[in-house]
Amino acid sequence: MEGGKRGAMAGEAGHPRAEVYLMRFATRHLTKPVGLLLAEFALYLSCVALAVGSQNWAVRLLAGLVAGILTATLAIIGHDCAHRGGTRYQLLNRLIATVGFLPALHPLSRWEYHHNQVHHRYTAQLGRDNAFPPMTIKEYERASAPGRLYYRFLRSLWGQPFFYLLQIWAKDIIRPRALFTRRDWLDFGLVLIWAITLLFGAAALSHEAHLGQSWPAALAHGALFGVLIPFLFWNILISFVTVVQHTGPDVRWSIPTGRPSTFEQKVRGTVRIRFPELIDRVLFHRLMQHPAHHINPIIPLYSLKAAQSRLEEIDPVGLMVVRWNPAYHLEVTRTCKLYDPERDGWCDFRGLPTA
Repeated sequence: MEGGKRGAMAGEAGHPRAEVYLMRFATRHLTKPVGLLLAEFALYLSCVALAVGSQNWAVRLLAGLVAGILTATLAIIGHDCAHRGGTRYQLLNRLIATVGFLPALHPLSRWEYHHNQVHHRYTAQLGRDNAFPPMTIKEYERASAPGRLYYRFLRSLWGQPFFYLLQIWAKDIIRPRALFTRRDWLDFGLVLIWAITLLFGAAALSHEAHLGQSWPAALAHGALFGVLIPFLFWNILISFVTVVQHTGPDVRWSIPTGRPSTFEQKVRGTVRIRFPELIDRVLFHRLMQHPAHHINPIIPLYSLKAAQSRLEEIDPVGLMVVRWNPAYHLEVTRTCKLYDPERDGWCDFRGLPTA
């Protein structure tokens, strides 16, 4: 693990005053988020068109995967604006965020509740935070046999890619509930209209591009390459991001307090994952500079790297900086099974300490 050296400001370590040093990075612009959204949305539609219109299977698959990556980056732009970190105009922020989350099939208001009101408010609190939360030893012992089996699957290397799809999107984001507000229903309706338009648009393009193709075949082809493959790949990416940002041998979860997480809880429960510059900037839009984001969610994506660098200079106690590689991910998967709040550390399914 890599961490910043303690410097002259180490006296501020762990104190909420450290948040003050990041305030100057919370600068918002008008043209940057709008321009980025328009450029990436146009590229996303081009990839969907190529995925359903190409005669080459390899090109179709590759274009579908790139469309999935763009689904993720568009959602990051939407995520920025949902935090009011895009522009100074709330109505424009809502418009950008709504459009940014459409390819991900996310009603904006449901995302805002799940992400802003739950995850950011109760970061790393057991039983409250929903970002790949671990079971405690006692919860695991009380769980049914199918419940244990399902949990073990999700904590495995093969189950992690399904975490977001099954635990977040299917349960909390897209499923209609009796407690849906009028705004929830409006956003849900917009996503439904988008999904139908995307599906039948992809089918029409497939029917036009492939002579002799029947309409049922065109519908299936458009659904697979234009909708399903990009959507599933986006879910794999968001699952990976969620896992590595809030799980690790040194990550600490805490007993719920009934109050928003403190500065210390945010720092101890969030990891900065280091990737090569191109991947960090293009694929993740700086979202891996995650501790700075949790300390001040309004900081926009184009200022996050500088904010994170400043945070590492301040070096609060518990700040984690890790360079990702497959070996590290295997260690995370092996180590982080259950959480023991009494010992304040990770353990395996037998309750034995692992970190």
